[in-house]
Amino acid sequence: MGVSEPQRNPAPSPASPEAAATEAGTDAGEYWKWCPRCGHELENQKCKFRCPRCHYFMSCSDFD
Repeated sequence: MGVSEPQRNPAPSPASPEAAATEAGTDAGEYWKWCPRCGHELENQKCKFRCPRCHYFMSCSDFD
């Protein structure tokens, strides 16, 4: 019998903010709390929301 290659799991695709909100059990209407790049919850730092995972950020002017 030949040696088979180990099975590889595909890389997870980035979660949408709505999917992340649903997984976290929050209202999908709070889309601004979730990173649009990777789906991680954003941290509020004064007038910026920053993602600790991929370093994406939004400033207060993005909401106007």
